[in-house]
Parts: sequence; structure tokens; C-alpha cells
Amino acid sequence: MQNAAITTQQIIKQIKALPKDSLDDLAAYIEFLRFKAQKAQELEPPEERLRIVKLGGLLKGYDVSPERLAKVRREMWRKFEDTEL
Repeated sequence: MQNAAITTQQIIKQIKALPKDSLDDLAAYIEFLRFKAQKAQELEPPEERLRIVKLGGLLKGYDVSPERLAKVRREMWRKFEDTEL
């Protein structure tokens, strides 16, 4: 916001100074601002969705060495190449 010190009374005064044919545009703009604020609020995830899940030890007991991964990758590609489309 450019001028955070603006008050509701100042806004009402400016609205009263508008020509009558501008009120439809003003109403549409206000509705747009309400929609924008509502969407921004919906996009903010609730705190409970932001919990941290610790994955330490998840792969304990599995061989995830580079050599093992390379072997599994070769096997996977071999099976893929053997499959006819």
C-alpha cells in the first residue's frame, strides 16, 4: 500500500466526491479486491499442513550404494529394452 496512513473517513470522502457514473466501476473494483484477498487467504496453507516429517533412517538396512543403484538401473533398462511396444 502506498499510503498506509489513509483512513476509512478519507476513503469515504473520496467516494462521495466521485461522479455517480463511476460508482459501478468502484463497486466492481471493490469486488475484485475482495476476491483477490479471499484467494490469497485460501492459498495460505494451514499450520498443520506444514509439519515437518523426519525421514532419518527410512532406508536403513537397504543397499543404496552407487554401485547397487547402477546395477539396478542397468537391470531396469534391460527389461525395458526387451519389452516390445
